[in-house]
Amino acid sequence: MRLCVVLLLLAGLAGCASTGSQQRQEEGLVDARAKISMGRCDTKLISDLRQHQAPELEQQAAYVCLQQGEVVAVETLLNDYQKRHVEPPYPDYSAYLLTLAQYARFEMTADDDALRLKEGRKVHAQFADFVRRYPDSDYRTEVAPRLHELLEDMAGAEYRLAMQAAEAGDRQTAEQRMNYIARHYAHTASGREANAWLDRMREK
Repeated sequence: MRLCVVLLLLAGLAGCASTGSQQRQEEGLVDARAKISMGRCDTKLISDLRQHQAPELEQQAAYVCLQQGEVVAVETLLNDYQKRHVEPPYPDYSAYLLTLAQYARFEMTADDDALRLKEGRKVHAQFADFVRRYPDSDYRTEVAPRLHELLEDMAGAEYRLAMQAAEAGDRQTAEQRMNYIARHYAHTASGREANAWLDRMREK
């Protein structure tokens, strides 16, 4: 009889503790929801969401942060999204947002072509991984135009580096880069320009 009473008391305590925990979680997410609705992204928002189990709010916040170019915040929220949550909703959306965050890193490198290519290759790899992991995702339709734009931009960066080498008198490096562009970016505007440059060099 005493054992039954103890077990009942423990069950009651566990229920109270669970209810209290849920209340604290909801209170902790009030500020997060308000910031998301106002389009705000800051370190406290990220910290609050990391502390509580609210996967859909994490995705909403990541979208807001991405719109503001806060790439690190997006990565902090979503890099381990599937590890921290058990069967979380819309894993493809999280993966797509992470890919767009890397795309944003790429777009921030407009003044450094070498770095642009480095970041661009990372984006390309993430796009390929996304398509492989989520073949039925609705977001696949958005990948193709972004990938086309990415390849055009990467080809442009390669072409500018090739022309810099040519202008510096390093014809061998310039020719190597032009051949690379013609081979790997054949269907881009820079690919056609590289082929035209190579044709002119052969005529000399």
